[in-house]
Amino acid sequence: MKGVAYTIGAAAVAASQLCQTGYAAANRVMFKADSPDNTYAVGATAVVEARVVDGAGRAIRKGVVDVWADDGWTNVVMRRTADLSREWPVKFELTRSTPGSMRFYVEGKGVKRGFDRAIFGIEHIEPFTPCPPDFESYWRGELARLEREVPIAVEKTPAPKLDTEGHKAYYVSFATFGGGRIYGLLYVPKGEGRFPAMVNVPGAGPGTRTVFPSSRQLLRKDWITLLMNVHGIPITGTDAEYHARFKKWFNDYATRAGEPRYQYVGYAKSREAPFYHRDIVGMTRAIDWLAHEPYADPAHFVYYGCSQGGGFGLYLTAMWGKFSKSLILCPNKCDMLAYRAGRQPGSSHIMNQKPENIAAAERNAPYHDNCNFARMIRTPVRMVYGTADDNCQTVGGIAAFNEIASEDKKLVLLSGKGHGWLTAGLDKWLFDQTK
Repeated sequence: MKGVAYTIGAAAVAASQLCQTGYAAANRVMFKADSPDNTYAVGATAVVEARVVDGAGRAIRKGVVDVWADDGWTNVVMRRTADLSREWPVKFELTRSTPGSMRFYVEGKGVKRGFDRAIFGIEHIEPFTPCPPDFESYWRGELARLEREVPIAVEKTPAPKLDTEGHKAYYVSFATFGGGRIYGLLYVPKGEGRFPAMVNVPGAGPGTRTVFPSSRQLLRKDWITLLMNVHGIPITGTDAEYHARFKKWFNDYATRAGEPRYQYVGYAKSREAPFYHRDIVGMTRAIDWLAHEPYADPAHFVYYGCSQGGGFGLYLTAMWGKFSKSLILCPNKCDMLAYRAGRQPGSSHIMNQKPENIAAAERNAPYHDNCNFARMIRTPVRMVYGTADDNCQTVGGIAAFNEIASEDKKLVLLSGKGHGWLTAGLDKWLFDQTK
């Protein structure tokens, strides 16, 4: 793919990579592949070394470990044991004749399971999930319908207890479908002028009711921050009050629907029933509202998010279309029907519907798949994934990345890293407003 960059972050390049976070006192597994970013051409051979070490990184040369690999999901293609007194490091080879991944594992008595994956034919990985021919017109139509049927009804209330030295804080909310609202926090720099803005949606879970300066840089000097939760519950009050509110909402919504997580609800009912539908359109017009505020500089809006927040990075970058840059970390909802091709789907629950609901869910899921939103994106994008991410599944994210229509895009793979907020230093690129 001409002009498309795939690379490995400098933080991940080491003599060997720890594939999963271990416990300090536990024996653990470290992998080293002969490709520094774990990527190979289709049909090539990946040579992998596995080292079992203790909490201090010293070699463990006794005991037996189980070594196995699968074809990226359920089909085990290699399994054997290794005697560490005779074989250290443990070596094995893997190959694949089609684009995709091979996952490999090592574990044993007293040895925490380690896993990683080798990726074959990265530039040829395509989503299995189809793109409906009316995909973009459907979502544009839903946004227009929201504007016709539901006044935005903005509420903006000062939150002085959350003010910082450089920012004024506000609770904000915006109306969306179903009588619901999008709730968030808005931080506006003190002083005069028009400021750049960073938009963020938190990862899955209870969301958040505060934003403070941190290594994630969700609050920056002379930048507006707009954080929006997905749940449709007010974020005012104490932490205890907010989390009690979330627990009640979760029980009323997801538990009543018979699903383990709110993100899985509604696919068998209609295109509009999945939980994120109301958020996608509601947040899109919330961002547009902010762009028209007198203190905002709409030419310098960026998106920054991880996991569920990374998924919304694809949703909102596609839908709003005016971000100057988007940094998207391990997004969810990528290639939701990949199980039909024998690949692990990207944080999807479609295949676990009741049998009588699967056909309907498979018809509606493509309208919420981030591989299809990616086709609408022309914004400069940087995406980061760990090769050992099985939460939002690396290969589905690669499929989405390959579909992004932007001419300015780059994927950074962090060898051996799992799921989490890993920027690979690209936050510097995101907040650099020089042209």
